[in-house]
Amino acid sequence: MFIPLVDILRCVNAHEETWLVASIERSENRFIVDGTLGCPICLAEYPIRDGIVFFADRARTKSNATPSEPEAVRLAAALNLTEPRMTAVLHGKWGMHAHILRGIAPAQLILLNPPLGLASGDGVSVIVSDAVPFAQRSVDAAAFDGSLSPDARDSTLLALQQTLRNNGRMLATEDLAVPDGLTELARDDDVWVAELNAAPTISRPVPLQRKGR
Repeated sequence: MFIPLVDILRCVNAHEETWLVASIERSENRFIVDGTLGCPICLAEYPIRDGIVFFADRARTKSNATPSEPEAVRLAAALNLTEPRMTAVLHGKWGMHAHILRGIAPAQLILLNPPLGLASGDGVSVIVSDAVPFAQRSVDAAAFDGSLSPDARDSTLLALQQTLRNNGRMLATEDLAVPDGLTELARDDDVWVAELNAAPTISRPVPLQRKGR
């Protein structure tokens, strides 16, 4: 986990939003390799193992898809990832393109529940969680994988929207409706891209459950 990004992480338990305190056992090149994130309110502890933050002990699934340079280029352009200070969340399967994307765009990438085999490092931070563990208005862009149960899909899309800063961009599959507060910028047969045009509404973290669970 990239140390400066710890500031935007939040405890996933239901209480007042608060930052987390990092206890670092081992770090390399400003990445926490092993350690713990602790909540000062509920005293919950979330382990960091091999650079991955575990807010939940959930299984990561394999993907039959492979990283794609065209998809990485599309993500970089759609999310407008042009500055090193930018932060983007890639949810689910979008994370598989992260290491190619880092060769195209300088932004820091956070992978939320990516396919098995993806690791933290070189501008990529991996998080495993049953909720969206980010502060309100803390990231510049998000790509949402809609392969969740219907209820979790809608609430997770909203939760990711709430993490966007003003003028932040979101990409999602074309079968999902563009939420209120986002202005659609572009669409093709697969995805749409929209931009935040209103302050998001605060809500608690929401479950992330894949279909069939």
